[in-house]
Amino acid sequence: MTGKPLIGLSSLSSTMRNLFALMALAILLSQSLALIQASSLTGPVAIVSNSIDMPTAESMKSVLEAMGFEVRIFSPQEYSEALEYGQFVIVLGGHKAPEGIGQISSSLLSPEEKSRLERKNYAYYFIKRGPGRKPVVVVAGNDRYGTYRAANTFLLKGLKQVDALLSSPSPVVVIMGTPAGG
Repeated sequence: MTGKPLIGLSSLSSTMRNLFALMALAILLSQSLALIQASSLTGPVAIVSNSIDMPTAESMKSVLEAMGFEVRIFSPQEYSEALEYGQFVIVLGGHKAPEGIGQISSSLLSPEEKSRLERKNYAYYFIKRGPGRKPVVVVAGNDRYGTYRAANTFLLKGLKQVDALLSSPSPVVVIMGTPAGG
């Protein structure tokens, strides 16, 4: 025996590494499941994604379904349907994203938030009130990889913030910590 591990991460395909990352995320999220089940987050979740962020949308859908949520993925052209469907809506991509996501995100983000998203390696989420005061979460990064990192951060931290927003009878200010990569 040479003392080397039987399986090294460098020898695994990127698909396998992604699968391991998704499983680790699912384990972390399962610890929060009891909190979410006792919360006001009871309705379906709508995810709005373009084709570029579709792998992230599908990963988020899998994790949220494992937590007990009903989830549908919508195209940017179906944004109004997503607003009707979901208790809250997740928009994947920032103000410069193609295929219609940019127009949606641009209408929700402040100039300062847009500026932050243009910084290299920036990735985070912004919880907003959309039409009808429905919570809309813009999950974005400087590129598709940043959006993926921001989605993981949202799943770990943001669901609790959306729950607080939904259960509060009055406006809520959400103060977020240091964003990933920035």
